[in-house]
Amino acid sequence: MYTIEIEKECSCFKKSGFEKIMTFDTREDMINKARVLECRMNQEFCMTHFFEAVDYKDKVVIHSSLRPVDEEDDDVEDAGILVRRSPVTIGFDASEAPPEKSGGN
Repeated sequence: MYTIEIEKECSCFKKSGFEKIMTFDTREDMINKARVLECRMNQEFCMTHFFEAVDYKDKVVIHSSLRPVDEEDDDVEDAGILVRRSPVTIGFDASEAPPEKSGGN
């Protein structure tokens, strides 16, 4: 028998309806389910925790830890704002001939 155990039940886990302990007949089924759970928990939960499935041969434990604080500037809402603020000018001059070895000629 193979099992997956959730180390700590955060509030998102409790709301999810997932079981704290799951049992499987094969190791392959256990590993596949653990991968899916780890991915779903990291993508769908509130982003307070980071979840990592650790394989202990006949058992996988999904550990949780606090996510590091994102230090990026949250004031920027989209890429268009970043482009407008950038001092770099990107353009295309159709009057210039491409280099001889540009790949397409």
